[in-house]
Amino acid sequence: MRNDRTPITPGQRRTVRWGLAAVLLSLCYLPHVAGQDILGKLGEKQNYRSKRISSYDRTGGNRDSVSIEPGKTAILAEIKGPAAIHHIWVTIAAEAFYGRKIVLRVYWDGEDVPSVEAPIGDFFGVGHGLNRDLASLPIACSSEGRARNCYWYMPFRWSCRVTVTNEGQRPVDAFYYYIDYRELDGLRPDAPYFHAQYRQEFPCVGQKNYVILDAAGAGHYVGCNLSVLQRTMGWWGEGDDMIYVDGEATPSLHGTGSEDYFSDAWGMREGERLFYGCPLQEEDFQPGSKATVYRFHIPDPVPFKKSIRVTIEHGHGNDRSDYYSSVAYWYQTEPHVPYPALPAEDKRLPFALESPENFIFPRWEEVKAENQAVFEDRASGLRLSAPRLMQSLTSYYNAAGVRYPLLRTDGAAVGTQAGLRFSVETLDLYSVGLYFLKAPTSGNFHILKRRSAPDNPEGTFEVLGTFEGYSREGQLSAVTLKDILLDAGPNSLFFQAAGKDEKAAGQEIAFVGMSLNPSSRRFILEWNLIGPFQAADMTDLQTVYPPEKETDFAKKYKGKNEAEVGWRTVQADATGYIRLDSLVQPNEQVLVYGLVYVLSPDDRRATVLLGSDDGIRVWVNDELAYTNPSYRGAEPDQDRFSVNLKKGWNKVQIKVLQGAGGWGYYFRLSDPKGELRWSLRPEEAKKPG
Repeated sequence: MRNDRTPITPGQRRTVRWGLAAVLLSLCYLPHVAGQDILGKLGEKQNYRSKRISSYDRTGGNRDSVSIEPGKTAILAEIKGPAAIHHIWVTIAAEAFYGRKIVLRVYWDGEDVPSVEAPIGDFFGVGHGLNRDLASLPIACSSEGRARNCYWYMPFRWSCRVTVTNEGQRPVDAFYYYIDYRELDGLRPDAPYFHAQYRQEFPCVGQKNYVILDAAGAGHYVGCNLSVLQRTMGWWGEGDDMIYVDGEATPSLHGTGSEDYFSDAWGMREGERLFYGCPLQEEDFQPGSKATVYRFHIPDPVPFKKSIRVTIEHGHGNDRSDYYSSVAYWYQTEPHVPYPALPAEDKRLPFALESPENFIFPRWEEVKAENQAVFEDRASGLRLSAPRLMQSLTSYYNAAGVRYPLLRTDGAAVGTQAGLRFSVETLDLYSVGLYFLKAPTSGNFHILKRRSAPDNPEGTFEVLGTFEGYSREGQLSAVTLKDILLDAGPNSLFFQAAGKDEKAAGQEIAFVGMSLNPSSRRFILEWNLIGPFQAADMTDLQTVYPPEKETDFAKKYKGKNEAEVGWRTVQADATGYIRLDSLVQPNEQVLVYGLVYVLSPDDRRATVLLGSDDGIRVWVNDELAYTNPSYRGAEPDQDRFSVNLKKGWNKVQIKVLQGAGGWGYYFRLSDPKGELRWSLRPEEAKKPG
């Protein structure tokens, strides 16, 4: 089938959404859609009792979620039957790509192996560990894909157990859920059970079709979703669907192409309908391009009495080797054939890459220049130049699903040099992460920095590192340069080709991006603290309380609710964070003062770097230096500003206001040579942590 690759416009996407709304509205006039009297049944007596199990806070507070440590399983529900689940809703705060790292399992009637087993994002219709909106009859996702709903009808006779397992590397901070079900008087003797299974083939190989479902028993197939990550350019479709029922050698259902089975035509484009759709399709059709499509056989389930095998070709006649993954949905009598073990979490996400801290994700634009190619990312000021450069995308993608860009030299030889220019705001020692793509055409090169020399304005080069670029397949790799002194303003590094592996087809330099982090954040770890004082709203950041007018460590003052408060000492946690919400009570609509002394060996201009939750105000030697009345979460180095330090002791006082939720701050001064000292009292100097 011919593929029309004309990109869908925003107007066409709106048309798709409005078309879906019109179809949903038509249900009001078509009560027997999909063989179910959906609206008509609302006028009948309902012979069940509705129940719900959710993550609500059992203490009466507002912490209405559960947290799950890495490797741990949470039991969401254990329900006695006869009953039927008719709605599941979840929303989750967790690490990047959690949709493929958290595994949902459902067990019916005391079975030892699950009947539902799939990464939670794939179960709710979207693959690749990504969040996307989706609108269909049995599955709907909103809030940019973060609110996931399913309406599959899941009956059981005696018991049901629903679990989720965190197979990621970090805790699931918040897992919110509803499981709505109905208590029933009983089930028909022949009532089948709902099943769902995740499968993947990375990559699809050989002449065998990709298998979506291979089940034994009696039941009916009700649909699937399929996710594709391309490994070669071109249109990934054209694979015929073939469904074999009850052991037949020739499929009863033989289709004409992938897009046809998923009920679209002339390729796939993003849009959703009640029974088919495409929540994700990257339409450049280059290696790394991703898609997720679905087809639900709700009006047209496929029955089977002994077995069913649902397959699809990977490309026309299985001529492609893309990465396929899927979830099949079906009903059948028990017992079912136990599923193969799920691939490990990292094997399910071979090209998902969480952006490192402070990673510059460049969006390159070509800049006109004589005798060389120059590309610049205007947002960050990052610039790469070389005799010739080519721009493309890698197969690796971030948590938003955006693929990492690539700038590659073209025709590099030994000695070819690419220059990387970038800026930093603060003079400091940095850890510089440089990300490159290893590939069959990539070579070896040195990473250079110009050494300043008084008798040579141009300076000489020092070698900071070496990168070996050859790999049989594209592979993202990094070189980390530690303790690199960078000046405030523009800085430059150079990549110089230095030969290649004997198996390499070239010696190109393939640059992806970089991260910049201070090598050692010397946070001030110990503070004098007083409070809390009343703070009705952010304007109270300007309200003057006694610690602003005097410093007397022996005095007591009236704080919030007329409670007596005095100075005390607090410590930062292991990350350098002063976690006020656990140190101060009450801790809502309040503020505190922090005080420390900094010893400087000379008069100097210094940079303060801080992060706060919420608003903050800073004085140095009793002069107001900075104010930021923000409601926000705290991160290191959110704010930076310059102050004058005098030789000797300097008084540093801060004021941190709290609205609600988290509360605390990070505080440090840029000090690459480690010359500044701090103390709770000016009598004894301490070195920052």
